[in-house]
Amino acid sequence: MTQSQWSLFTYPVMDIKAAEALLNRRAAEGWTLDRVYLGTFARFVPADTRWAWCVDWSRPGYSERPDYLTLCADAGWTLAQKVGAFNLYKAPVGTPPIQTDSVEDARRFRQEVLRANFKDWFFLLAMILLLATLVFLVSDDSWQTALMATLLTNIGLALLISLPAILASWLLWTSRLLLRLRQWDQAAGGSLPAPGRRSAGAAAWLCLFCRFWGVTVIACFFLDAIQTMSLSTALGLLTGSVLALFFYKNRRTKEGRQSLNRHITVILYAALFSAVIFAPFLTPVTSRMMPTPVLMDETFVPDAVRVDRNFRGYSSIQFTVQSLQLSPSDEGSFALRHQSWWENPSTEQHNVDCYTARWEWLARLVQELLREPWYPPLDGYTDVWLQEADLGGGKTESLLLLRSGKTVVTVETHSGPIPAEQIDRLLTLLSSQQEV
Repeated sequence: MTQSQWSLFTYPVMDIKAAEALLNRRAAEGWTLDRVYLGTFARFVPADTRWAWCVDWSRPGYSERPDYLTLCADAGWTLAQKVGAFNLYKAPVGTPPIQTDSVEDARRFRQEVLRANFKDWFFLLAMILLLATLVFLVSDDSWQTALMATLLTNIGLALLISLPAILASWLLWTSRLLLRLRQWDQAAGGSLPAPGRRSAGAAAWLCLFCRFWGVTVIACFFLDAIQTMSLSTALGLLTGSVLALFFYKNRRTKEGRQSLNRHITVILYAALFSAVIFAPFLTPVTSRMMPTPVLMDETFVPDAVRVDRNFRGYSSIQFTVQSLQLSPSDEGSFALRHQSWWENPSTEQHNVDCYTARWEWLARLVQELLREPWYPPLDGYTDVWLQEADLGGGKTESLLLLRSGKTVVTVETHSGPIPAEQIDRLLTLLSSQQEV
């Protein structure tokens, strides 16, 4: 006989009755809940005695008040486990339910569900405002510049890619909530209906996906912070978050509740503090996650002196002299890497920018973002544009833009026309060194 069975247990607050129905359905099949692991997966084991289950609300992360637990115990219900905002109670079959006032039960249900969804809506709005703020800060009145800056950060890239899916999920979720509110109104005075198994299952999988998405966004934030954040800024954020957590805990303590995640919180902040202190050692990890650079030590002008640009020197907020970045001449994300350098800065200076993308379609997008409408294509070449302007005094400004595979390069110089042999040499380097 199978020793255990597993089920997904990521029900949202609006599907609390679906969670209760699952426990009772498994109990009718001869199984009982052993434990819910990580607030996600429920493990069921064969039951010697059949139990009735009831799922009630409670503050996430905090224990229920002792007087309420005593009241439930006197009624025959034992708290088996707390999972997020759910308290899972069990009792012998036939025990009267915890909540006997269906009108009050519906009111509490509506209050908790709306509160949880308001938090989700606020988070979505904050995410959109964050993305809009990033665009505003770096746009310089140019959406192309803003989009390029977004692609060069892991968190910006993650938000940009996932935003359409998040908006679509939010619309579906809101529609589902309105439907659930209508069902509760229709059931006023009677027992609250449980959502259908397919509907509840789809919502549980969506909640699981959102958890993975949240972990991904947090990881992207730390990967970007490792590259750009100074030590004092990181310590300031860490101190502020600790103080905010302390005041939040103090407020819950006054309500007669105790934190259930003290050890996890200590471990989390110890890990964050270690990440801040040892960030320089993690920088090579972020470098390896970026696309492999093609023109690592090469120059556009043969045998030219190359001086790498320090991106950190252009940061608007710096609290320390030395940033945690070990390679200030590189910036980028998982999908796009940007390198910039000057060649022969004391004589015939050339400003070179190289963008290496993980996918060719992204390189084409970068090419379109960098190409001005008035850039003329260069005869005899594909994906090469060259703009030249006479500055007077025998000087010519040349702006070169080209793409080869997954790499886009721009070259700017005031030292005269760019010879065709240098363009051919660069295309040869790119085609020979790029990954297949």
